[in-house]
Amino acid sequence: MCKTLTPQVRLILLLSRNTFPVRGRSNGFTLPELLVASLILSLVITLAGLGLIQILRANERNTVEAERQSELNRALDFIVDDIKTATSVSVSDIPARANYLGVFKLTKVEGEGAARQEFEFAYYTAPKSASAIWRGPRTVYRQQIAPALAGPSTYALVDAISSVNPNCTGSGNSPPTSKGLKVFVQDNSYVKLCLVGQLNDSRTLLLETQAFTRGS
Repeated sequence: MCKTLTPQVRLILLLSRNTFPVRGRSNGFTLPELLVASLILSLVITLAGLGLIQILRANERNTVEAERQSELNRALDFIVDDIKTATSVSVSDIPARANYLGVFKLTKVEGEGAARQEFEFAYYTAPKSASAIWRGPRTVYRQQIAPALAGPSTYALVDAISSVNPNCTGSGNSPPTSKGLKVFVQDNSYVKLCLVGQLNDSRTLLLETQAFTRGS
């Protein structure tokens, strides 16, 4: 015997089906979708890696340049202290040396009376040689020229000096040619120093300072 559903029952069943639909089994992602997702993920990882490499390189470059600037400042401080203990400074009568460019000469006096003795020191710049451990293009050297020493008398002060003529101005005597280190000397006592360091292949740094002789 077939029972006929009343209109009220039919309405209730229809509403229940629309309100609470039967959920099917998940079909998951398709192969093209997985390939596209993998490609996007690989691209994001690659870009993030390249960005990190650029940041690390920039930090390394900044660190190297900061170290170079510190070395240049220390070299200038040494030269200033050297000048302060001198009795006179001159850009003439600097002994000539092959491949060395004379910058200036210091005269110092030590001792008193019979023990009084005069010393002379010269500053040069020279290009980096093939066998040298110093960085180019040039290096600043300090040499004791009098009295003559039996052992080594020339020492490197700072390397990675530019080979350009420093773009600075001053009053007084100056060497006819300067490469990397330039001085202006007044009255054999006041010295303006200009030093150009090579930070990298394309960047240089110009440092300027001044000093007075105070030796007696």
